[in-house]
Amino acid sequence: MKQLIPVPVRRQLRGWLNSAKNTPLALDLLELRRWQIARKDVGVNAAPRNDPRRLVVLPSDPWSIHQSRGDEAMIEAAAGEMKRAYPDLEIYIVTATAAASADVRGMGFKPLELWKQPFSYERVARELSLTRPDFGLVLGADVLDGYYSPVDAARMLLVADLMAAFGAKVSVLGFSFNSRPAKALREVFRLLGPGVALNLRDSISLQRFDDFARKRARLVADAAFMLTPRADTAAVKEIATTIARQREQGRKVFVFNMHPMLFKKPEPAKLRKMIELAAAAMDRLSREHNASWLLLAHDYRPEIADDNCLRPLADRLKPTLGEHVHHVEQTLSASEIKAVVGLVDGVITGRMHLAIAALGQGTPVAAITYQDKFQGLFAHFGTSEQLLLAPAQFLVGDSFEKFLLHFLGAYEAASEQVRQALPGVMELSRANIAPLLGDSAMRMAPAADGKVA
Repeated sequence: MKQLIPVPVRRQLRGWLNSAKNTPLALDLLELRRWQIARKDVGVNAAPRNDPRRLVVLPSDPWSIHQSRGDEAMIEAAAGEMKRAYPDLEIYIVTATAAASADVRGMGFKPLELWKQPFSYERVARELSLTRPDFGLVLGADVLDGYYSPVDAARMLLVADLMAAFGAKVSVLGFSFNSRPAKALREVFRLLGPGVALNLRDSISLQRFDDFARKRARLVADAAFMLTPRADTAAVKEIATTIARQREQGRKVFVFNMHPMLFKKPEPAKLRKMIELAAAAMDRLSREHNASWLLLAHDYRPEIADDNCLRPLADRLKPTLGEHVHHVEQTLSASEIKAVVGLVDGVITGRMHLAIAALGQGTPVAAITYQDKFQGLFAHFGTSEQLLLAPAQFLVGDSFEKFLLHFLGAYEAASEQVRQALPGVMELSRANIAPLLGDSAMRMAPAADGKVA
């Protein structure tokens, strides 16, 4: 039957089906009712144990956990803080595939493969009844407003509620909330039990969430700020040597990053134009302002990998800039990336968590925005929105060159501003896990290292 339907028609049918699944009616029929059936069998919340043993972490992408450095940073940062308080804690990461489970084992955690397709709340409840988590962490990131998929957002939130129903203390780590959330999620947020702590990672998102859901939530900063940088690896030392050589020549060194997700739908022609405009601007500013460039990826998922943009950009720049442009081709961990961005003068990036890594090291950032979520991050540091550039504006004339030139003139003042604000942001970051640890445990747990490496 499948062979009888032309490929374009199949794609259109899939698009209609996905659109239908994301309506309020479908969400009620396919998600909320199934969740209510599974939750009804859980019974009354179990009493918390005096000796907590297990933490379950639900990432925003259970299919490719290790390739998303943003998820990796949040997991390692939050899990690390939990282990400080409870050294014997077993940490489980929810996965969707055997490959993702293998990656989780490689990270030193235990996989909990309960996100298999077709998705089932009853299967999730059965697995949770066996695991009996004491704590739950949900990586809200930028998906819980339904920007990518209201269905996936609903499932994450409803599974968080199931964890709480089994007696776990659950915290949804600080997430962004854009200006046009999926209306279908309003009822999902309304039905969440009080055992799920909701955290928004910036004041703009918090206000939007309050207007949308009328649900109690707290202001935090992104959990990834707690990540400890790792500068002692061979890869980081090699990159540090490369940066030092440029500095010896009296040059300033800036990280540059861009990626295919700057546009919601695949836009190859627009990405090609962005690469061409970036190459022309970076070439000119390198020659006229002694700027050297470090092209650094932060996401390695094949379809949306940053190197899909950075590799052709390097190919354009290398013939004219030579050693003044360096494309980092090693696959770095989140903690290694955080160490690298602590070595440069500034970072220009389209990845939210690369910006967070840099700001967490006191390094100033200019951002190519998407999903209108960088404004809230910059508000934590009082950084000017003149250091934000929308992808559509990037494509207009010499806008990107002017944007880069402005950053090269502003980065030193921005750096001082970032360093002054960082201690307060670190406290807000640690607030993500306060609902799990309680005030007394938070006071006992050693603080994450917020110092500049």
